[in-house]
Amino acid sequence: MRTQISTLFHETVNDCFRNALDGMGPTVRDVIYDLLAKKGIEQSEISSRFDDVVAVLMDSLGASARVLIYRTMTLLCQEYQVRADFSYQDSLRDRMVLLRDRVVADHLYPRRVQRNDPVFSTPNTAHFAQNPGATLSGGK
Repeated sequence: MRTQISTLFHETVNDCFRNALDGMGPTVRDVIYDLLAKKGIEQSEISSRFDDVVAVLMDSLGASARVLIYRTMTLLCQEYQVRADFSYQDSLRDRMVLLRDRVVADHLYPRRVQRNDPVFSTPNTAHFAQNPGATLSGGK
């Protein structure tokens, strides 16, 4: 279970980073991915090498790289339905570590998984209307 949650977290970070880049346009996205590839960081490794990604972007783009990292973090918080309780000046690296630890410890799943998994969906009221004997069990 822990491996699945950790893997989902890495996939979600990669997805949020891609979405943050997409918001900047295809030209910027392609330049950033090329820059990372030249430094030996493939798209699938962005989450697992996030510190390296931040360092490469800061070296290349300066302070403007922080906008991309901040946007990635806010998208990640939205995906996990966690309040983004950090400011632009906070250590985003520390916030990433705290979020990852919380996701693993609390077994949190991203919204994209919740939308596609019937376990997370709300009960179908039509089902209960058709089957009046059906009940929801709140037991342990």
